[in-house]
Amino acid sequence: MHDPIYTALSGVSKLETHPGILSIYKYDFLAIPKRLLRFVKTPICVVQPKNDEEVVKILEISERFGIPVITRGTGTSGYGGCVPLERCIIVDMKNFNRVVIQDHTAVVESGAIWLDVESYANKFGKALRVYPTSATVSTVGGWIAQNGYGIGSLKFGSIGENVEWLEVADYNGIKLIKGDKLKYYIGAFGTTGIILRACIRLREATPIRSSTFECSFEEALRKIDGAYHANFKDRCHMKFERLGDGDVLLVSYEGEGESSELGEILWGRRLRPLKALTTDKIYSEAVVPYENAFEFYKKAKEISLGLEAIFASNCVIFLGLFGRNLKQYLKALKFVKIAENLGGGVYTTGMLFPHKNKAKRELKEYKNSVDPEGLLNPNKAFQNNAFSKIMKIGERFLWTV
Repeated sequence: MHDPIYTALSGVSKLETHPGILSIYKYDFLAIPKRLLRFVKTPICVVQPKNDEEVVKILEISERFGIPVITRGTGTSGYGGCVPLERCIIVDMKNFNRVVIQDHTAVVESGAIWLDVESYANKFGKALRVYPTSATVSTVGGWIAQNGYGIGSLKFGSIGENVEWLEVADYNGIKLIKGDKLKYYIGAFGTTGIILRACIRLREATPIRSSTFECSFEEALRKIDGAYHANFKDRCHMKFERLGDGDVLLVSYEGEGESSELGEILWGRRLRPLKALTTDKIYSEAVVPYENAFEFYKKAKEISLGLEAIFASNCVIFLGLFGRNLKQYLKALKFVKIAENLGGGVYTTGMLFPHKNKAKRELKEYKNSVDPEGLLNPNKAFQNNAFSKIMKIGERFLWTV
């Protein structure tokens, strides 16, 4: 039935249709409950374009046949942003990995791995201002598409605050996106266009020194001023990672100086959070304003198996550790609900929480103008798909668990 599509895509550098390969592209790091797996679809095919012209060709074929397109990096997000909920063409951007350093910025293609960008920038005496804790495996386009926070966000904010411009492809061709229009692409999960490359601000490659403090979360909030990066792990989280049995704050600064022994260990482990997801545990993430962070911490401690907090310039990102049974899933949802009641919300939307996107109406109007047929990563970012409807129903029972 799909032979005409395969024929049309035959000129693309790599076209994959093997059932085993296609099954891999059905998932990202989201642990989907078994009862919800029926909503996930197998893609028609996977393509790996090597240049802008091939991306444009794929979009032309998508429009001609009315087949949705989902852009994919390495699938390290836990929000189902690249999980297909309709039969579609998966566009794997792994061949888009070139980096060019320009003074205080880097022009980076969307499939580049963050740690590779950092290593290349270091050769020019530069470094990334911010990068994800999954930098060893995650891509530039993927993290921009969810507007992530991470290492360095205490000083420099989210990745969205460090992007000068984007080049994107949609059904009208390739365009340069700057200024206020960036909000329609950063954090939109590819629903408004395929990110081809980004211009990202850099910092000088100064050394990082790190110290730790055994302190309460409330005390931690008073110890992070002037730091480049800071994160807090409660004693349960420290025990889970076999690093100790007390609450610990890591504070990292730019510039020369000595690091404490535990500070060096924790800084060295900053890119290892995904290890927890290979066990029987999952993370739930929430963003909370500083003025309510301590209140959230107290409430979240009561329902989570462990807590970590990453401090950003204007908010605190909490990571709660939970098990994988149904009751624990509901507690993970309650974790987000508590954040909402305190002026915060979900870390990002993806497949699970599109109904919680605060810019839903504005984003939807913009998407309709660039993608009137709704073919770019459908049912993500703002539409009420089956997953989000189930989440909304589940929220009615949150206070009983």
